[in-house]
Amino acid sequence: MQDTTRKSYQALNPSVMRRSSCAKQQSHKRNSRRRGFVLLMVLVAIIVVGVALTASARRSLLASVSAMESQQSIQRRWGSYSCQMTLLASAPNLFEFTDRATRQGRGKAKALPAILEDRVILGGQVFDLLVSDEDAKANLNAIYDIGGLRAVETAVSDLAGTFESRTRRLAPVRASASILAVKKPSSEKSKSSETVDSTGTATDLAEVAPKPNNSFPAFRSWGEVFDLVQVSQMAGEDRQVAKMTRKLALLGSGQLNVFRASDETVMAVCQAAVSKALASRVLSEIRETSIRETDLLLERTVKNEEDRQKLLILLGSTSRSFSIWIETTTKNSRQQRFAVQSPNEFGNVQVTEFSFE
Repeated sequence: MQDTTRKSYQALNPSVMRRSSCAKQQSHKRNSRRRGFVLLMVLVAIIVVGVALTASARRSLLASVSAMESQQSIQRRWGSYSCQMTLLASAPNLFEFTDRATRQGRGKAKALPAILEDRVILGGQVFDLLVSDEDAKANLNAIYDIGGLRAVETAVSDLAGTFESRTRRLAPVRASASILAVKKPSSEKSKSSETVDSTGTATDLAEVAPKPNNSFPAFRSWGEVFDLVQVSQMAGEDRQVAKMTRKLALLGSGQLNVFRASDETVMAVCQAAVSKALASRVLSEIRETSIRETDLLLERTVKNEEDRQKLLILLGSTSRSFSIWIETTTKNSRQQRFAVQSPNEFGNVQVTEFSFE
């Protein structure tokens, strides 16, 4: 009876009802906060996992790209090396074949081909090939030793083009042999052709024709002839170097093969040593005569002994130096490789390589 009365009292007492309601609300809030914290932790865990997966995917992608680039680089090097070894070794035979075909087609009035071009695809990569007879180009080192820096400037302007020659810098690493040429002692000349210096040594008045120093070239690379940065800025690409140097050379025997060289090249080389009029007569004789020996050809054309000796140093009728430009093109890059095969001062064949990336 008393318990029933107490319950009825609590049910009818408003203060008791408020306390009970507050307790339920506080319990609900605690449960809500607990559930909110759990949800927050779940979201944080999802974000952390997502970031980790993204970083892992990025690393995997970078590793895949790196592996692909390494594979392409290996293929590019293999392809370039294969083309270089194959074509440089067979270059003399290739040019002899084209010489025969040219003579049969148009006779001897024109210069024989000095450049062969082709394009091949190896391993999905494109290789543009340019095989050249270096001895059919104007050798700037030989011109420098005969005519000095002014002759080199003229040759570059005539053969590289007026626009392209604006990028020349001409930074030889040594003096010209024409400057360093010494007078030849002579005991065979008559007293009227000799002078006696303070030491009593008789010296011929005529200077000996300076000989090119092939063992120590004044210009060792195209970066010492042209400003390659300016070339790239003006043309937008390094392949312009290959176009500018189609008639110019730095390495090789130093003697121009007059039967493969173009008319412009023959004129530019001859004018480093003799007048334009005499150079023109020499060119006409080269194109019109059937003589294939340079010494006999010059003996008929050039009467001055000093001029003839200079031209004999610069001109020849055979080729021993050949080069190859290899340009590799992929979706993301382009690379150029230049290699020259030429005899060294001991007569041994050596290969000099340059790379443009």
